[in-house]
Amino acid sequence: MNLSELKNHISQGDHPELEVHGIDPSIYLIFSLANGKLQPVVDHRGNTLKYRSRSSAFDALKDIGVQRADFVHKSAFDEMVGVGNGIPTEHREPVTLSQ
Repeated sequence: MNLSELKNHISQGDHPELEVHGIDPSIYLIFSLANGKLQPVVDHRGNTLKYRSRSSAFDALKDIGVQRADFVHKSAFDEMVGVGNGIPTEHREPVTLSQ
């Protein structure tokens, strides 16, 4: 799904579940959750949209009428030798974009 398609869904009254994932200190990706599966939001060519800041990703969503999305940052601790017990951890924060 691209931002235009997402905007159309929102204008029809749909409220898709959306997540902004912090992948790296300077890479943020938007995902939609449908049928229990995460799908990246893509550009008109089908390439995953990448944002350089958390706020720019949320601004793009706000511009198309999204009111709420989750910010997700998965911890790498379960991947590091000698740290953690192999259980993936994540920080999840609901973000209200407009009221």
